[in-house]
Amino acid sequence: MALWGNGGYVLGLVTGLMGRQGIWICTEAVEQTVHRHLEDQLPYLSNRDETLKALIVDIQRDELQHLSHAQQQLNRKGWFAGLLNGFITAATEAVIWLSTWGDSSRMARDIRK
Repeated sequence: MALWGNGGYVLGLVTGLMGRQGIWICTEAVEQTVHRHLEDQLPYLSNRDETLKALIVDIQRDELQHLSHAQQQLNRKGWFAGLLNGFITAATEAVIWLSTWGDSSRMARDIRK
């Protein structure tokens, strides 16, 4: 949890110092990544845990609202915005992977079987 808390604090501080567009770029990148992560879990949970699947669908609905709001606020994009989005996406993917100790990778392998 310290990784998420400290990472989120630093990311929020740095993008906040960049102004509104930095915040919206950050929000878009994080929400897209979280949505993709949640979407990947749904096939795995089918026929395994319907209660957890329903919970993830509810969480996903909230994440998609955040993503849509951020995308509406963005003035869009130059090379720096694309670079920032890519960096935040990669960092978020890495933190998700680290915090699950590779469970996402194992889950993807199980689905392919």
